[in-house]
Amino acid sequence: MNLTQYFKSFLELLKTAEFSKGISFAVAAILPILLANHFGQASVGVAMAIGVLLSSPSDVPGSLERRMTGVFFSVIMATLGTLLAGYAAMSNVLMIPVLAVLIFGFSMISVFGFRASLIAFSGLFAIVLSLAKVPSEGSVLVHSLLVGTGGLWYLIFTVLLHFLTRRKETENLMAEGFELTAEYLQIRVNLMRDDSGDRESLKKELLRVQTSINENHELTRDVVISRRKNFGRSGVVRKKLLIFMDLIDILELGMANPVNYERMQQLFTNRKKELDLINDWSEAMVLQMKEISRVWRDRKTYETNPDLEEKRRKVWEAFRHFEKDARFPEERETILVFRNLIVFKEKQHQKIRSIERLLKEYEGKPKLTPKTKEAERFLTTQEYDFKTLLDNLDFKSPIFRHSLRLTVVLIAGLLLGRLFHFQNAYWILLTSLVIMRPGYALTRDRFKQRLYGTLIGGAIAVSIVLMVQNTMVYAVLAVITLVFAFSMIQRNYKAAAAFITLNVIFVYSLLRPNAFEVIQYRMLDTVLGAGLAFLGNKFFWPTWEYKGIKNYISASIQANLNYLQEIEDYYLKKGKLPTTYKLSRKQAFLKAGDLNAAFQRMAQEPEQGESDLGTVFKIVSVNQELLSASASLGTFIRVQTTTSASRHFTNYMRAIRENLQHSEEMLQEESIKKRPFKEEIEQAESYFKEKYEELVELRRKEKELGQVEISEDLRKRLQEIQIITDQLKWLLDLSENLKVLISKTAF
Repeated sequence: MNLTQYFKSFLELLKTAEFSKGISFAVAAILPILLANHFGQASVGVAMAIGVLLSSPSDVPGSLERRMTGVFFSVIMATLGTLLAGYAAMSNVLMIPVLAVLIFGFSMISVFGFRASLIAFSGLFAIVLSLAKVPSEGSVLVHSLLVGTGGLWYLIFTVLLHFLTRRKETENLMAEGFELTAEYLQIRVNLMRDDSGDRESLKKELLRVQTSINENHELTRDVVISRRKNFGRSGVVRKKLLIFMDLIDILELGMANPVNYERMQQLFTNRKKELDLINDWSEAMVLQMKEISRVWRDRKTYETNPDLEEKRRKVWEAFRHFEKDARFPEERETILVFRNLIVFKEKQHQKIRSIERLLKEYEGKPKLTPKTKEAERFLTTQEYDFKTLLDNLDFKSPIFRHSLRLTVVLIAGLLLGRLFHFQNAYWILLTSLVIMRPGYALTRDRFKQRLYGTLIGGAIAVSIVLMVQNTMVYAVLAVITLVFAFSMIQRNYKAAAAFITLNVIFVYSLLRPNAFEVIQYRMLDTVLGAGLAFLGNKFFWPTWEYKGIKNYISASIQANLNYLQEIEDYYLKKGKLPTTYKLSRKQAFLKAGDLNAAFQRMAQEPEQGESDLGTVFKIVSVNQELLSASASLGTFIRVQTTTSASRHFTNYMRAIRENLQHSEEMLQEESIKKRPFKEEIEQAESYFKEKYEELVELRRKEKELGQVEISEDLRKRLQEIQIITDQLKWLLDLSENLKVLISKTAF
């Protein structure tokens, strides 16, 4: 990355929600210090600022209700952690056992999900900071109450800020969603273009992007649907919900390929020009998605790109020429697949145009949207049941092992700091706390990023301290680095670690004259804390992803099964698309994303998990193709007028589902019942072949009667029988491949 790209990235950061939140956090933390210092009570302001720091981790994107709940419980955890750990630190006898119980107990709260893990982090952070002996007026109780007051101030501040900036938060999420979807569609185009046979890296990148899309969609659903509930028939909220629905449809259409990539290359061997035109049209839509993202993020006026319509015109013109010049019967399948592919692209094009109209007509026109109760079914809810906590008090639970591991590492860091009389032993604990994650791969990444970031930050700090000896400059830099540190934590942890190091050094330079001593101890404590975290995750009850990957595979297979069942039901019944179809589609996407993320973590583990890494990647890839084939079948049935489904279609689908159930039974180590479907599949293939030949014969008779153009009804029936047959064969092959791969893998 050159200097120009770094500068562009910096400018992009300034536009992000993270940077705005960093400024907000800095304001919330600094105001109490300034106000208290004005009245000669600096220590009170420091304690309240600590309360702001401890309460802020759980303030992540989501509905206002969830954010308020998260921050409120963080305040409680921060106050309790400060109070109990503060009193425990006064007794050499009680300190270790009390801290061990607190660390383990707070860590176990993470079983209730992501936001709960951030609330738990607030409590753990409070325990560590209580060992810093930050000066405060009065007793531990008074200090704890001031920390709690600071947390409540942050809660009030963030609620007020929410009502001032809620529109920007939603727009940033929508902008990110369009950007990620554009990236996903571009990778799909690259896969379609690639004829070298080397598609592995593109497929891995596709898995990564889909995981990010799933995370974005979950947050966007939470924000948009909850605001629809709160603001009712607001035109702005309705518009955003409609755009989000169109965005999900664009993703499904992008995922739905009529046939697999290898088959596409075979069919279009002599029609590269036509396929390239489709890819050019797809890339024009990618650029338009990026333009929509820019409009959302920068609040610019939307401008239609005439090139998009021109690319569309060229594709349809090429199809008409192809239709006239096609060599029958050898190119009949190619032309049917070609038409189906451009119909899918046409639907994507229409969705983009629909979004354009909504962007231009800000309030939008009345249009059918889901009822609030129906929309709320798409929100992912978390069960806060005490039984969940009890069920996880077991060595099989990754959270239980992580809680034990974290407790041992933090206590070891505390004892090490006391044994060697480190100046700021709590820095060791703080480093271990922020680095350690339940899985080895994430901890290893954090370990590297923290070390590199601290070294970079330390080097920059030394240079500045050598050149500048001015406390006012240190104060300004302390504020600036605080903003950037908070902004970069989720985006780039290495950069965040560098800014955190700079901030700590500048703050201490204001309090103490010997800045180089601060830098020296900061480096040493970071290395020790990071080393403890890394070794603890590797040797103390490690959670290896390769041992639990089969659970993610099983969950994804089950979600695909449900999705296929909904597709079959819809084909049989027709009519309005049911909500259950959309829910099953959402779950299939989410579970596939979870599996992709788990595999990425597994790929970073040491040698223990590498023996089956190649096979597991094949399983993940086949599962992804299975989802793509399902989406393709479902999309075709939705966008085309289809005939009544035959019993042979049902038999095919039953055989596919049986293969998937067989795969799941192998993963669960259950008894496997062999269910032969060979005869039914052979009958189905014969039936579809006969139907296809009947339709071809009808077309021949049309030509004999002088009808040059194929009749629309016959075209649709030919297309349906060809596409449905291809999709069923593809799904059956994929389900059988998945079964074989799982049978050969030792989980």
